[in-house]
Amino acid sequence: MTAPAPHLVALDRSHAKQVAALHAEGIASGFLASLGQGFLTQLYAAIPACPAGFGFVALDEAGDVQGFIACASSTGTLYKQSLRRRFLPMAWPLLRFMLRPSVIKRMINTLRYPAEVGDAVPAAELLSIVITPALRGQGAGKALVAAATDEFRRRGIDRYKVAVWDQNEGANAFYKSCGFEFALAREHHGLGMHLYVRDVTDRD
Repeated sequence: MTAPAPHLVALDRSHAKQVAALHAEGIASGFLASLGQGFLTQLYAAIPACPAGFGFVALDEAGDVQGFIACASSTGTLYKQSLRRRFLPMAWPLLRFMLRPSVIKRMINTLRYPAEVGDAVPAAELLSIVITPALRGQGAGKALVAAATDEFRRRGIDRYKVAVWDQNEGANAFYKSCGFEFALAREHHGLGMHLYVRDVTDRD
């Protein structure tokens, strides 16, 4: 029997803890996940509270988060707004890393990333997307991307990007199937990344 289609709603602070847990599980090898669920919870509480940030969650019949997408109309602006609005809550979980230079360096590289890619790709970005294993292959991921694309369009944004580990064949294929086109390759945190761009003027 096919599971009921998830209900999509806008990401808000009440979803932050569940979204953080999904991120930690679904993007476990990423740098942000290495900072712990406490930091991720504060990050996903900050994103919908900032004018430059937004997202959507897929809820099951019980109201539990089964998938999410988080986006920024400008990644650099979102970072600045998040730090201004929630600096102390976001900084507190990071105190344990203050004596680890390698982690500090990666934090700085993350903050510098929007400026480093420059004008080669749009400032707007799909930051993260995760779907529970139970929902994979049922269209939930594409539904979240479509909702995000509609919101970018509503905000008057023509194009947005996403960065993907170049060795993640499944993710690369997924974004291509969603209408993203390869833009450039670069290195981030020592890993090869592919940047794709989606033109939101192309309706699905």
